[in-house]
Amino acid sequence: MTRLVKVSGRGDGTDWKSALKDLQPDDVLLLAPGFYELNQGLEVNNITIKGTGNAPEETVISGFFVLDRDCSFFTLENICLQTKSDHNTIYVEDNADTYLTLRNTNLYGDENDMAAIAVNGKCTLELFSSKILNSSVSLFAQADFRLTMTDSLIDYDSKDYAALGIQGKGTAIISNSVIHGNLSTYPDSNAEVDLNNTSISYGLIHGQTWVNMLNSTVEKNDDSSFYISDDSWVNILQSEFKGGVFIDNNTKTLIQNSKIDRLIACDNAKVTLNNSSIVSHADFQDKASADATRVAFSGRDDFEYFLALNGQASLGGRDLILNPNGSTLAVQDDAKIKLNIVSSSSKDLEVECNSRPNVNILGMRWEAKKNND
Repeated sequence: MTRLVKVSGRGDGTDWKSALKDLQPDDVLLLAPGFYELNQGLEVNNITIKGTGNAPEETVISGFFVLDRDCSFFTLENICLQTKSDHNTIYVEDNADTYLTLRNTNLYGDENDMAAIAVNGKCTLELFSSKILNSSVSLFAQADFRLTMTDSLIDYDSKDYAALGIQGKGTAIISNSVIHGNLSTYPDSNAEVDLNNTSISYGLIHGQTWVNMLNSTVEKNDDSSFYISDDSWVNILQSEFKGGVFIDNNTKTLIQNSKIDRLIACDNAKVTLNNSSIVSHADFQDKASADATRVAFSGRDDFEYFLALNGQASLGGRDLILNPNGSTLAVQDDAKIKLNIVSSSSKDLEVECNSRPNVNILGMRWEAKKNND
């Protein structure tokens, strides 16, 4: 039977130490505003902890929690949780099969790059209107997970570690949220990641990962601020990339109604573009193949080529818009291009190529220029 346990240090409820000593499964601890300490951490077993203040910062717990095989669920609501040094704020053991839910809760990591939430076992993780600050959420290789993150923030812009690291197998659904830092999957990942109306700093997609990205933004301006690799499948719709999208290996990528500053595809990558724009530069290398419909390819002063192909890369396109802005189109080596142009910012197009038969452009005048390299 569920017990409601009022906890306060002012004499109008059970004190914190007594509540912990008498803790039973299914208890709901109602914490009055104040500061509560867990010197040795706490192994939790089917409990809920709620702060009764007006904001999470009014009810602070200093310590950490562990979820093991005996814990079916653990819920934190309207709480601020600060970890002790050298501990994960919340740790899910590899033999666990549990639900972990945070509502209107703030987790602060320590200064030693320990994950705020570390999942090793089977876990349904729910973050609602919560903040992970100065630390990460890590779903490790052993994890069997389902992550739901809504109206939440992960703020951990580390050069060495992911803000949200996804290994193991499972599904991550991230909506109306912000990730300051890397969202990363790994070579051994087997995961589906759905981004809906969400902003991330970087994305690093590896392994066998399926990504659905809707109405979302990648904020950083690096050449590979969104990197797609290995055997990943990525479906992008109505999204914006302020830097570069770099695609390699055996990936398959569908991009629709989106805006990308720079696009590079190499190895055996396959790319399909519809109703989208490439602002500064597009580059297809090796055996990469691309198909484009109603796409605008534009150039910028600091790029020699607005569109370049080399190796055995190929690009087919229909109803395209070209805006070279002073830069050149290059078709080098054994690469092939077949384009139908509906509009261009210039009357004539200069194409740097080794073999004129490899270039087929309809809809505008173009002139072949021999590559002297």
